[in-house]
Amino acid sequence: MTAFLTQRGLNPSVVGGFSGLCAFMGVAATFVSANLVKRLGILKAGAAGLIFQASLLTVAVAVYWSGSLSQQSPLLFFLSLIVLSRLGHMSYDVIGAQILQTGIPSSKANLIGTTEVSVASVAESIMLGVAIIANDVSNFGFLAMLSLLSVVGAAWMFCRWLLNPTDEQRELFSFDPQF
Repeated sequence: MTAFLTQRGLNPSVVGGFSGLCAFMGVAATFVSANLVKRLGILKAGAAGLIFQASLLTVAVAVYWSGSLSQQSPLLFFLSLIVLSRLGHMSYDVIGAQILQTGIPSSKANLIGTTEVSVASVAESIMLGVAIIANDVSNFGFLAMLSLLSVVGAAWMFCRWLLNPTDEQRELFSFDPQF
């Protein structure tokens, strides 16, 4: 993304500033997620974070595909959407950790934790492979779309899980039938 932005003529200081704002979103997510959990409950708060991220990334990708990123204002709007989407991502990350800590029986905690790390490692390897193959700036649109699809897919799977919980999941979490 940095290569794409600098190729579009954005000053590296501005790119660095937006990277700093992305990091700040992680701190802000700590407070936002606590408020979301209070208002919505832990599971709906997780869904809200994912849906927020997916919605903003959808708009960001639409701005990209509109072809207007050669101008400064749409480019800064695009970056602002990416930064704000990080708030949803980091909120879900915090809430996901809470779900794992509170909803998993201690007898299965090691198995679940190891499985999570393994799946994350496989996903990271796949992302690295895709980045190596599509390392040219001209592939940025493809990578943006792939990123969007993965976030939308995660939101869809999480919401589907909320709509169709198993009996064991009903025991661990309080499910609202009116999701």
